[in-house]
Amino acid sequence: MTIKIATIAFLFFGLCTKNVLAFISQHKVISYAKYSNHKLYYSEPNGMDPIIATTPPRHDIFSKEAYELKRHYSLASKLDVTHVPLKHQDIKVIGHRGSPYTALENTARSFIHAAQAGADGVELDVFLLKCGNLVVFHGSGGDENPGLLHSYCGVEGSILDYTAQDARRLLTFNKNFEEFGCGPYKITHPDDNIDHLPHYCYVHTLEEVLTTLRDHPDVSPKFTIKIELKGPDTSVPAVELVRKLNMKHRCQYSSFDHSRIAEVRMLDASAITGALFASHVPKDFVDRCLAVGANEVHFKYDTCSYDRVQMAHQAGLDTMAWFRGPKGMDEDSKFKYFDVGNEDEAMYKSVLRSGVSSMCVNRPNIMVAALERMSSNVPRSRL
Repeated sequence: MTIKIATIAFLFFGLCTKNVLAFISQHKVISYAKYSNHKLYYSEPNGMDPIIATTPPRHDIFSKEAYELKRHYSLASKLDVTHVPLKHQDIKVIGHRGSPYTALENTARSFIHAAQAGADGVELDVFLLKCGNLVVFHGSGGDENPGLLHSYCGVEGSILDYTAQDARRLLTFNKNFEEFGCGPYKITHPDDNIDHLPHYCYVHTLEEVLTTLRDHPDVSPKFTIKIELKGPDTSVPAVELVRKLNMKHRCQYSSFDHSRIAEVRMLDASAITGALFASHVPKDFVDRCLAVGANEVHFKYDTCSYDRVQMAHQAGLDTMAWFRGPKGMDEDSKFKYFDVGNEDEAMYKSVLRSGVSSMCVNRPNIMVAALERMSSNVPRSRL
């Protein structure tokens, strides 16, 4: 017995010597932090300066001060929904770039998987290429410089450097890129010899995607397609293509560049549009949405606080919470929020409590299943 106690004590002090502390909540390691002078240094995954938070001494990590520290890393607390009861609501489930954990994002297969899982619609990203065609693609580079190819396809440059034909013929997707939640074995290259998985991982045109979703037997006629105008000069050709395909009733538009939203409304006064906001939501976000004729405000999932959602609804705006890509969500669940997993049911329920009208998620199957458990309605899944 004495030997066991001594061994445990040795291991404990060995960990302290290495200056590593793990907070564990709900059987999950929350984050790792260097411990010095009773402070925790939380390293931000995006390269920002670490957050420094004072904590109690080592022997008192479950004190009130430690509780307040952990509360700071709670998604429910950030959204100010800890006091809001969870109740079933008529919420729309939108597949973010389709169903990116079951098929490569922004492909027809991914969008169909979302429909088969019971989602109400999908969100996709479009660029106008130099040939005059719109393609469905996200790329890296952030919203300031989107469409970069290095991480996505392993080559330098931008999707804007290509024609639609060349993008389909020349670009292949990086099977080991962490943003692709489906994993390497579901990403095909033209020369792959996989009998059970025909090649589908190429850059699709928007017209190909829209006609596929319009005509596929597993996709409801009410299935919504939210077109994010990711690249420049996309508003006019997107509206014209939707008109050509007679899909105005099914297609909606969104953008971080709100001038594109205003342009869409000038072209089609009946179009449904959403103004996207990133991590910073200005105090006058409602006025900004109304100024460009937006019907909806799209919040990043961890900024759609209860009060903001109520403000939007009171102004007659619908709301949507959009989730980061798989890589970003994995980072957030490991380093930012201790009370939820990576788009698990707990995370979705925290956001649901804000009262948003729709949620644009990477795991539509999990979101649909959570809603079914909360309701006695007929199952939404068509699988």
